[in-house]
Amino acid sequence: MYRCGAFAPFHWANRDKVLILMYHGFSQQPHPHKIAAGEFAAHLDYLGKYHRVLPLSDVIESLQNGKTLPRNTGVVTIDDGYADSYDIAFPLLKERQMPATIYAVTDFLDGKCWLWTDLVRYILSETKGDAISIEVENETIETNLRDGIQRLETAGRINSRLKKMPDDLKDKKIAEIASSLAVEIPAKPTGDFGPITWEQAREMDGENVRIESHTVRHPILTNIAAADLEFELANSKQRLEKMLDRLVGNFCYPNGSFNENIRKAVERAGYQSATTTNYGFNVTQTDRFALNRIDARATIANFAQSVSGFEAFRGQY
Repeated sequence: MYRCGAFAPFHWANRDKVLILMYHGFSQQPHPHKIAAGEFAAHLDYLGKYHRVLPLSDVIESLQNGKTLPRNTGVVTIDDGYADSYDIAFPLLKERQMPATIYAVTDFLDGKCWLWTDLVRYILSETKGDAISIEVENETIETNLRDGIQRLETAGRINSRLKKMPDDLKDKKIAEIASSLAVEIPAKPTGDFGPITWEQAREMDGENVRIESHTVRHPILTNIAAADLEFELANSKQRLEKMLDRLVGNFCYPNGSFNENIRKAVERAGYQSATTTNYGFNVTQTDRFALNRIDARATIANFAQSVSGFEAFRGQY
């Protein structure tokens, strides 16, 4: 359908809205939870046909000052700062001279922490057992670990329950799971779990793939104390500004989780915008500190449906 221009009417209907796309990880070959290089290339080519892709900072400035944006404005955002954003996404963006934003976790880039959601993925990928029975948040997750896909799906189920826990209890629970499955976690993330380097961050930042803030350690902000919230907002901004030698003004809520107090804290910390994981397009009236995004679907057919607004029209969101 997308090859025949079937979604063109939906692009036209949403022409005055801003599309902000959300990506996380990339891979060379098809992967159940990442966007493969060929898929990402197809996404960018589709965007180039139907959208005017602009830097996030330009869009925020226009929204802030009431300036008119080009029709079918699009923004590419990539969360976390994994190494594959440099190895796979960056060359494809650069080849097409297409801007993007990477929301980076500063302690992750400094090699001081893992992204906590990866810890359970690592534990389940490394355990020698072929079955588990784990209690999380008064619920027992009991399943076989037949293959890599099953292990990833189980890690996702565990992570979804860990997200509900206070941050300190979540960390203790992860350590307990690692111990129970006899897995020792390396001090620094390894392999596919690793981050970009600061040298790579500066290279991308100078090539129109701007690096912005995604906190210091990627906690769910609704699960931490007020003092910790201030630290996460201020210190991530300061660290990025020091390492990039420029002002940093845009933020992304980890897991998309926020409330009015957190929203106000982000604004007080000196940011000009914040993105969520809430599905949807953005208009002039959209709160700059609660910007909607659309998760990029891997297959080009599903991607075209999402970014055109066809799925929203069908009431799938």
